[in-house]
Amino acid sequence: MDRDGTVTVTIPERTRRRLTAVLFTGVSIGRTGYIAAVTVTTLVAKEMLGSATLAGVPGAVTVLGSALGGDRLSAYMERHGRRRGLVLGYAAMAAGAAGAATATALGSFPLLVGASAVFGFGASADSLSRYAAADVHPAERRGAAIAIVVWAGTIGSVLGPTLLSPAEGVGRALGIEPLAGSYVIAAALAALALMVIAVLLRPDPLEFADRGTGVRPTGRITGSATVWIAVASLAIGQMVMVLIMVMTPLHVRDHGHTLGTVGVIIAAHTFGMFAVSPLTGWVADRIGRLPVILAGQAILAIAAVTAALADESAIATLTVALFLLGLGWNLSYVAGSALLTEGAAPENRVRLQGFGDAVVWTAGAVASVSSGLLLEAGSYAILCVVGACLTVVPVTVTLRVRATT
Repeated sequence: MDRDGTVTVTIPERTRRRLTAVLFTGVSIGRTGYIAAVTVTTLVAKEMLGSATLAGVPGAVTVLGSALGGDRLSAYMERHGRRRGLVLGYAAMAAGAAGAATATALGSFPLLVGASAVFGFGASADSLSRYAAADVHPAERRGAAIAIVVWAGTIGSVLGPTLLSPAEGVGRALGIEPLAGSYVIAAALAALALMVIAVLLRPDPLEFADRGTGVRPTGRITGSATVWIAVASLAIGQMVMVLIMVMTPLHVRDHGHTLGTVGVIIAAHTFGMFAVSPLTGWVADRIGRLPVILAGQAILAIAAVTAALADESAIATLTVALFLLGLGWNLSYVAGSALLTEGAAPENRVRLQGFGDAVVWTAGAVASVSSGLLLEAGSYAILCVVGACLTVVPVTVTLRVRATT
C-alpha cells in the first residue's frame, strides 16, 4: 500500500526503469518534432497571408487542440490503456504535421489551421506521458518519475531549433516550400515516437496503477481540496510563464537588441524550465508537494517583478528573470502534477489528469492572447506586474484549504 492509501500491483524495479526510459525516449523524440514545427508556424502563416495580423492563429489553435487532446486522450486511456492512448496521440500528431506540410505546399491557410488543431491534439501525448511514468512508481517516488519525463523536454527544446536548416533542405529536396520541411520532419519524428511506444511500452503502465472501481464524470470528481490546489498551481504557473515569455523577445527587439541576444535569454528560460527537473522531483518527494508548489509560485513572482524592473539595457538582469520564470514554472508543474495524481480518487485519476492538462493548455492559450493586448494597452512592465499578481491565486487556494482542514 502506498502512503496515499492506494494499493498497487507489485512491479519489478527493472520493469519500472525500462518503462520510464521508454516514455523518456518517446517524449524526447516527439518534443523535438513539436518544437521544429511550432517554430516555423507563425512564419508560414505570415508568408501565406502577407501580414502578421492573423499569423498567430495557427499557434493558438495548436494550443487549443492540445487542451482538447489532454481531456479526450485521457478518457480514451481510461478505457484502453496508456499505450493505445499515446499511440493514438502520436498518430494524430503525425497526421497533423503531414497536413501542415501539405497546407504549406498549397498555400492554404484554412488547411494550415485545421492541421494545426490535429497536430496540437496529438502533441498532448507528450505531456500525458508524465502520468504514465507515475503509474509505475510508488507515491514516494512519483515526483521523481514525473520529473524524469518532463526532463525529456530539454532534448526537444535543444534539438528542435537545430533541425530548421536541415528541414529547409528536406523541403527543397521534395520540391515543396522549404519551410514545409519542418513539418515533414515533425511528422517523421511523431511516427518514430509512435513506434517506440507501440513496440516497447509493454506491459501497459496503467496495469500497475490502482484504478479503483467505477468512474464518475469529470464534473463530479474535482471536489477534492488537494485537486484544486494542484490545478491552480499548474494553470497559474503556465499562465504566468506564457504571459511573460511570449512578449519578451518582442520587448528585447523593440529596444534594439539582436536576435542573438533574444536567443540567449530564451535559452536561459528553457534551461530553467527543464534542466532542473530531476532535482525538483527529488525535492518534492523529500519535503512534500505543497512546499515546492509555494516555492514555485514565489519564484514566479520574483521573476515577474525582476523583469518588470529591469532596464531595457540590463540584458543580464532580464536573462536572470527569464531563467527564474522557467524555474518557477518547473517547480509548480512537477510538484503540481504529483499532487494532482495523489489527490484524485484512484478510479478517476486518469480522467482527472486529462482535465488538469486541458485547463493548463487553455490557461496558456488565454495568456498568449492576453499578453499582446496587455503590451499594447500598457507596457512590458505592466504585463509582468499582472503576472506577479496572478501567483497569489494558488497561494490563496492553499491557505484557504489549510484553514478548513
